[in-house]
Amino acid sequence: MLWLYILLGIALFVALVMFIPITLRASYKEKFWCAVYIGFVKLQLVPAKPKKEKKKKVKKQTPKTEQPKKATEKKPSLIKKYGIEWLLNLIKRVAELAVSALQDFFSHILIKKFSLSISVAGDDAADTAIKYGKYCAVVYPAVGTIVRVVKCKGYGVDINPNFSEKAETEINFDFAARIFAFRLIGLAVKHGIKGLKLLAEVKNEL
Repeated sequence: MLWLYILLGIALFVALVMFIPITLRASYKEKFWCAVYIGFVKLQLVPAKPKKEKKKKVKKQTPKTEQPKKATEKKPSLIKKYGIEWLLNLIKRVAELAVSALQDFFSHILIKKFSLSISVAGDDAADTAIKYGKYCAVVYPAVGTIVRVVKCKGYGVDINPNFSEKAETEINFDFAARIFAFRLIGLAVKHGIKGLKLLAEVKNEL
């Protein structure tokens, strides 16, 4: 019966690992901050933590004897060898694989928090109004696209013009998105196999 308990323990451990949430958190308020949480483990990305400098050992340099350079023959480019149509077809297949992988990846992401606040200021009232229009024309459609592609619990976008004298544009941003480990593993296996198949096909063609 001992082996059965061991197998059950391994299965339980694997299940727990597979359901570990991986969360990306980012914020901006005068300074940008970004970190990844794997379960309860925090990996800070920005600003990066300063690394401790290691003392480098000075190696004694031994004089190198110069060897005669061998003449290398230039290989013909892939375009000349296989034609432009072959290269374009390869680019198309790689792009289709990349798009499919990204669509799958984003469909499994849950945005837990998305908050963006922008106070737009310019040199004068006219400049402020122009900048405000530009910000709205870029930000609102971009956020709308993100919300359509990714699952989102809630989001808030607030863009306002600031006509006060000597005002400066201020941006406040807070973001948190989550995906489970088993989703990432599944995506890596699924699209990794497709990528290997494509690589094998290309090698055969070459």
